[in-house]
Amino acid sequence: MEAATPERYRRVLLGVPHVDLHAGRSNRIGVGPDLRPLVLLPRADAGTGDAAVRALLPLVPAHAVGMVVARTIPQRERDLLEDVGLSWCDGRGALHLDWPGVMVHIEGATRPRADGQTAKGLGPVGLRAVQVLLGAWEKEWTVARLAQQAALSVGQAHTVFKALEDERLVTTTGKGPQQRRHLTDRAAALDWLAGLDSARRRPESAAAYLYARTPNELLHRFAERASEAGLPYAVTAAAGSQLLGVPVLSQLPVVQVRVGVLPAGPALERLGLERLDAEDAGRGANLELWTDTGELGTFGATTIDEIRVAPPVRVWLDLARQRGRGADAAQLFREQVLERA
Repeated sequence: MEAATPERYRRVLLGVPHVDLHAGRSNRIGVGPDLRPLVLLPRADAGTGDAAVRALLPLVPAHAVGMVVARTIPQRERDLLEDVGLSWCDGRGALHLDWPGVMVHIEGATRPRADGQTAKGLGPVGLRAVQVLLGAWEKEWTVARLAQQAALSVGQAHTVFKALEDERLVTTTGKGPQQRRHLTDRAAALDWLAGLDSARRRPESAAAYLYARTPNELLHRFAERASEAGLPYAVTAAAGSQLLGVPVLSQLPVVQVRVGVLPAGPALERLGLERLDAEDAGRGANLELWTDTGELGTFGATTIDEIRVAPPVRVWLDLARQRGRGADAAQLFREQVLERA
């Protein structure tokens, strides 16, 4: 692929395995010896429908490849683009190329960094620190301030900034005690954090049933029990989004809650709730506890209507873990909350 493209497009394209990007005077793309003009298209407005996607077609000349390049593209939008014969590429290393006689589709395999390094040292505590940074991304930061506000050591805070600097996500000014750091690209930092978080194993979970007539009643009954039991918790994912004023799913069959101090199973016992096995959980559970390793949800939680809610960045990350409808809901939450902050 030859590309004379803005840097934000180049960064996305460079993340796709098996794609070679070369500097050139015009945008062209090739499969084998065959080269075609490449037209880089913007994403349509949020809530894209079939008509909005089809409106991109006149922008693509005959025999050219029209490709939407963006950091994130929801599955529904991908399907619409493919249905009308357009290509797409997103920041998680995924690509679909509409090419005569050839099926080219790469799904979610991120290219290794050129230096062979990864974001080492960023365990759960490091991820928590990045959440804190993204929650107040416009601030100027020092190592000491991050250590204090994210409740980690100065050494851990330095490691977090080093990882962000390696990804060119922060700028540094000054020296010594006067040194300040500032996030340069919040959207790119969100994408980077999402990649780190999704690479971690799903939190240990335990399912239960708590009688309630509505999800709101369920949340209040759970909050009362947790308060009586002295159990730190934070509602997250779709239920957390709803409490934050952004209902991204029409129904909440299961409420996800991160719990601290105790793992999910023992936490249910403290709450006086019976743990459901896998078969029963699939049929009747309306509550799922997640062990909050590293206080990813409980640290920085806020109280809304007497219920503890995880920070918005964590709510978004936990929504994305749901995949399917959850992934689309996560994108909607990101657009309405994180990208407007």
